[in-house]
Amino acid sequence: MTEPAIPGALSAVDRLVVSLVAGINMRALYGSEHPALASHVDRILEGVSAACQERQQDSLTFLVVGQDLVVETQPLRTGSLYHQQFIRALTRRGVERLTVALGLDAEECVRFLTPMALGGVPLSTRYITVGRVELQPSVIEEGPGPGTGAGGGAGPGGDSAIESLTAQGVDGARDAFTEFRTDRRGGLVRLEQVVWSLMDALQRATREILPLAPLKTHDDYTFVHSVNVSLLTLAQARSFGIEGARLHAIGLAAFLHDIGKLKIPLEVLNKPGKLEGDEWRIMMGHAQEGATHLCGVEGSHPLAILVAYEHHMRHDGQPNYPVPRIGRRPTLASQMTSISDVYDAICTTRPYAKARSRQFAVSVLTERVGTFHSPALIANFVRMVGVTPADPPDEPTR
Repeated sequence: MTEPAIPGALSAVDRLVVSLVAGINMRALYGSEHPALASHVDRILEGVSAACQERQQDSLTFLVVGQDLVVETQPLRTGSLYHQQFIRALTRRGVERLTVALGLDAEECVRFLTPMALGGVPLSTRYITVGRVELQPSVIEEGPGPGTGAGGGAGPGGDSAIESLTAQGVDGARDAFTEFRTDRRGGLVRLEQVVWSLMDALQRATREILPLAPLKTHDDYTFVHSVNVSLLTLAQARSFGIEGARLHAIGLAAFLHDIGKLKIPLEVLNKPGKLEGDEWRIMMGHAQEGATHLCGVEGSHPLAILVAYEHHMRHDGQPNYPVPRIGRRPTLASQMTSISDVYDAICTTRPYAKARSRQFAVSVLTERVGTFHSPALIANFVRMVGVTPADPPDEPTR
């Protein structure tokens, strides 16, 4: 009996692309025999098998045509973040054609990932063929191209799923977020569905639609910020090959990271300028308040409780807030959420501060490498958003 499809699930070919991107990223971080890389290589091998089975053939050929990614004459959703990363990785090494075949083993896979991650020219082997190719226009015309039908996005807001999310979906999510103050369980169920929608939207998204949700009023800021942080954290997690229910748990945890702010008076939450004295103590309490609130919600995922509590804790384990009884580093999901939190807080117009450029936000993150943030996660985030730092940071974030 066939299992029902999980909302937001990817095709086998898409999962293979995600696995290849994650494998390249991991090879950049770890040696060729590191267990962390080995687990990603296993995913790639499983992905090749599943994708070939899905297409009912013994091999798959990916073609890079300009900014488009084509597999076996059919364009993929090339606006997606992981597709963009894959195209950039192939283009950097001069690869316009990549064929992977059944029979690929771990050693051969690592031999391909190494030059893709560390530099050099990947070579063709028994089950991997790399090269350049000239395509006739008919190849592109056999399937829906970018900006047409279900095949691709038409730039910011161009995909119907993105339009649906930014219009009706965001309004529904806002209602669910507000309900969470009183109807905890019912609100949580609705928010879980919102995250599935975000995962599906990210699958079709171009980098330019991040952050996604529009800010309508000052009172909407915490909600809009939560949507954006969830979307950015989902993109980070997916770049490392995290999928399915685990990806959803991370996205939901990121969505709920600031849930404690629902109990902070608006005159403190939205105060222009610097918070002082009792105001800052109230603001710092939102992390512990959010974790406590989620502990009282039936069905809350433990990861959401952790992220609510940890998202302002430092990567190096030094005190910030809250201060745990025993010093420790935050979990991976909390660290990714923290990066998204800082980036969006700076890039979005807040009630108490104007939006700054994405370059400035990246400069703040890079200045905090090794203290507040993991060097490896920041390097991956900068690659993901495709922005280089500019201007020295001069302001804190809440």
